[in-house]
Amino acid sequence: MWTFRPAVWKAGVLTELPRPVTSLRLQDSWDYEKFKTPIADGDHLAGHSKNGVDLQIEGQFGTVAGDAALDEAAMFQAISDLRAALNVSGDEEPYSFVLYHDASAGLYRLLRDCTTVRLESDLSDQTLFTYSLVIHASDPVLQVASLS
Repeated sequence: MWTFRPAVWKAGVLTELPRPVTSLRLQDSWDYEKFKTPIADGDHLAGHSKNGVDLQIEGQFGTVAGDAALDEAAMFQAISDLRAALNVSGDEEPYSFVLYHDASAGLYRLLRDCTTVRLESDLSDQTLFTYSLVIHASDPVLQVASLS
């Protein structure tokens, strides 16, 4: 049975996103060329190709890896850990982003070749920090794979 489990798989380490994840949207887009013939109604589209996928994620630092983040210090540490997991710079390889996990089969539904576009953390509410995240997956194929 597939379970919603958003996480980053990077360098052999699985880092779950802080929960709850209040919104996770996938944005697909395509490129194409549009041609118009003068004095003819309509147009002609050619050369469709799928772009990478953008993931837009919003969440709260209520729990981290299943443990409640009850105070500011724990939530701040969770922000630091999330920033480290999402960092891609220099010679580092892109990561995979996990959407779902099937524990009985040991399989994950994921997107590969991911890089972080933006991470925004809101620390203004000392009782519950929130975050907003944009990830770009260069490979648009949603894959089923084992992480071992």
